Amino acid sequence: MAGHSVITYKGKEISYLDYRGMKLEEILKTIEEAGKSALLENKRRLQLSNLTGVFAVPEFMEKVKDAGKKTKHLTIKSAVVGVTGTKKLLLNTYNVFTGANMKAFDDEESAKEWLIKD
Repeated sequence: MAGHSVITYKGKEISYLDYRGMKLEEILKTIEEAGKSALLENKRRLQLSNLTGVFAVPEFMEKVKDAGKKTKHLTIKSAVVGVTGTKKLLLNTYNVFTGANMKAFDDEESAKEWLIKD
């Protein structure tokens, strides 16, 4: 299911952002809603984003950087799926600008296993 949700994987809560199949307007709205939700809950969580098929256009990058800066203190660890080629370079840029340390994975299962590993 595309959008933002909180999932439980092996007893650990993960903030899950699934952008697959979304249009840019939906993606931007989801980023904003997820950020607001995180700030309202004020609870530290693991985070998993699925960016498969998402193009890293300037509007997307700006919105993600802004949200990342505002919610960084609430993110324990962050993993991303669907990042290949040029998007990996943009992920590195995002990490530099936000101070995040998002790690890219080929599949969600590997990402979840890394997230829950202490």
